[in-house]
Amino acid sequence: MVASMCTEPIKRHRVERDLDGKVADALRERTRSRQRTFRSVNSITMRLPRFKEGLRDVKNIFDQYDEDSDGTIDSEELQSFGSRVRVHMSEEEMSNLHRYCDIDSRKGVQFQEFVVLLCLAYLLFGPDVTRRVSEFESGKLNYVFDELIDAYIFFDKDGDGMLRRRDVTRRMNEASHQERTPSHITAQLFKEMDLNRNGKVNLKEFLYSMIRWAGLGTEDDDSDEASP
Repeated sequence: MVASMCTEPIKRHRVERDLDGKVADALRERTRSRQRTFRSVNSITMRLPRFKEGLRDVKNIFDQYDEDSDGTIDSEELQSFGSRVRVHMSEEEMSNLHRYCDIDSRKGVQFQEFVVLLCLAYLLFGPDVTRRVSEFESGKLNYVFDELIDAYIFFDKDGDGMLRRRDVTRRMNEASHQERTPSHITAQLFKEMDLNRNGKVNLKEFLYSMIRWAGLGTEDDDSDEASP
């Protein structure tokens, strides 16, 4: 048992590093193959109501898998969800993706984790993932995931799959007709995204932040948080 407790952080770190690399590669490929969706921070801010609407569609699908309506897809319910998502994934890959998206170590899958897990699976394995999760709603899922991923790509100007504070500051202040955003605002914005406080924000952390800013976070989230 002690050995298991010692190896778990090592395994988690290895999974984090591996999936960070795969997500970064997928983002670079996406940047090469698609036109830019967003050209300013304001264009992202204007889409927040549409993000919220799209995330409500995802919530409806989450509720279908959360059969007992307790806010968590538990181990039994997860088997049904996992069997659909694992179209191009092994059981180990699915487990690693779940571990990667888990930020609170709670059992099962909560709504925020469901969004992030499904969005990353969509990025890494393609639209067949969303089609298998909900054939009739896959178009809506693809749309909101495309928008969220492209919003991250807008900030990731260096294209390395990691946002730093300078990236956010640069994008927030590049519109010549606007006054510079005060440094304490960009600092607070970056702090909210940097969940593990390592000075870098990956796509996973960005997605969690966008869910909160769209007003669909957990009940414990602070409603006074800033948004882009």
